[in-house]
Amino acid sequence: MIYRPQTLVIVRHAESVWNKYAKNGRSRAKKIPASLKGVPDHMTPLSGEGYRQAEETGRALAKMFTEFETVYHSPWLRTTETAKTIVEAFPEPQRGRMKERLFRNLFLTEQDFGDLDAGVRDPEELKKLYDKFARDRELIGKFYAKPPNGQSWHEECKDTHHFLDICFRPNRHGQKLLIVTHGVTKQTFRYHLERIDEEKLVELYQADKNKNCGVSHYEWNPKLGSEGRYELKFWNKIFY
Repeated sequence: MIYRPQTLVIVRHAESVWNKYAKNGRSRAKKIPASLKGVPDHMTPLSGEGYRQAEETGRALAKMFTEFETVYHSPWLRTTETAKTIVEAFPEPQRGRMKERLFRNLFLTEQDFGDLDAGVRDPEELKKLYDKFARDRELIGKFYAKPPNGQSWHEECKDTHHFLDICFRPNRHGQKLLIVTHGVTKQTFRYHLERIDEEKLVELYQADKNKNCGVSHYEWNPKLGSEGRYELKFWNKIFY
């Protein structure tokens, strides 16, 4: 018998202060206020709007799924705050039970951008590093190119593979799981769950809006294919 969860609901974190002040991310480092300089990526908190997004998303998920048997989240600050705020939006007694089943997991962290972490880099130095990384992506491809001292998509896919291995165990069989993670990490779940190749994954990512608190829902369907597979019910839906 193969053990597997029944429901996977994967959520990108709500709006962070980086998302608010740097619409195009690290490449717009000069527009980030001085208060964020020196703040590493993993310590970036949610904005006020982010808390609102997470709370409204939590209310919507409570109506749709009633309760999640297990909640996993990346240990980074913005995903931790998102997960806790979503759970707080559930009514009791579900809220209390879900708080006891809220787990941090290192395999859910965002792609490590290494030296491209804008919070701890001089903007001019950052531009030079970005230019080199852009050239590497042209030569090697987006999936395999690695930021200096960072992590490639290829390596990130390995992390999500290890995470799913944790989920496919007897104690998670038949469960509804809520997974709160990051933009690139969320995309790499598609590689495994939808059984697509590297080229298709990059294509989907480039076409995706990658919304804050975007919710994606998969259900195990034993009738799909010869052995069953996860069926995508919706992708990147927002509830705020």
